[in-house]
Amino acid sequence: MNQYKDDLFFVIEEGQANLGSFDKALSMIDAACFAGADAIEFQLARANDFYVRDNPNFKTYLDREFTDLQIKKLVAYAKSKEINFIAAPLSCKIIDLLVNAGCFGFNINASDINNPDILDAVANSGLFFCLSTLMADEKEIDWAVNRISKNGRCNFALLHGQHTMASGDEGVQVRHTSLGYINVLKNKYQVPVGFIDHTPFAWMPVAAVAAGADIVTKHIAISKAEKGPDWQVCLEPDEMKKAIIFAKEMKESIKVKNKILAPGENIDRSIMRRSIVASRVIASNNVISREDIEFKRPGAGIDPSKYEMVIGKITNRTIMPDEQINLSDLKEKL
Repeated sequence: MNQYKDDLFFVIEEGQANLGSFDKALSMIDAACFAGADAIEFQLARANDFYVRDNPNFKTYLDREFTDLQIKKLVAYAKSKEINFIAAPLSCKIIDLLVNAGCFGFNINASDINNPDILDAVANSGLFFCLSTLMADEKEIDWAVNRISKNGRCNFALLHGQHTMASGDEGVQVRHTSLGYINVLKNKYQVPVGFIDHTPFAWMPVAAVAAGADIVTKHIAISKAEKGPDWQVCLEPDEMKKAIIFAKEMKESIKVKNKILAPGENIDRSIMRRSIVASRVIASNNVISREDIEFKRPGAGIDPSKYEMVIGKITNRTIMPDEQINLSDLKEKL
């Protein structure tokens, strides 16, 4: 992930919006490409390795399963569109399949931060991965990072964020996003840190980048009117495209460490700054005194900070009140 530490890596979460439709999954890849994302993330699972059979969600995830061949085709389709395919594996049984299919990397779902099987399988895959810390306390984050790192695994990033979808239908409120914790995680673990955005706002990725996020992930929906999974915090493709553009521009902005005038500022300087002008009639061949000058807009003339180089000079023409004084109007002596 080191190659993304200087550039924002924006991941669009598909978030099972496909509801088991392979064609819809392909269309989500198209939407992510249109929006300009660096990667698209799919949550993938095998129901037998995810829920107990008597839980109602077992049938839900069984119906949403993609076959091995379909998963390979999804990865291949993403590659053909030149977008990285990231998987959030909710089942250990598909991790090797994804590696062999050419998956770019993994995101360990926040629900599995305490799952040693998923942690070990993803870390041992050799691919880049993210560890989502949503819903976790600091001890749980420490435990997971220590387990990942014990075998020298360092090709990973942490994802900060919050997940409140089960307890509310409006997403995370901005005051609860704790963006200041991003740099705390960076300093503590010395790895890239990103932000999983579960707010409904298109501007939140920009705020996360300004707070130090190296990665941003956000849900997409072809149309929020469909009210699919997590639709409350999704952006539609046009909204997402703008969010990504602004977030990447913010990343470029915070990389700049020296004072640079923006394009157009020189024009504004010439309009909004002041120049040295005559405060009264200054006759030709007169010595200019401090009382002879003042500073007024526009700023196309001599900079007011250079007034001392004007005082004591002799005029070679008559200068009228409010007229800018130019160096060509001055001489050293009679």
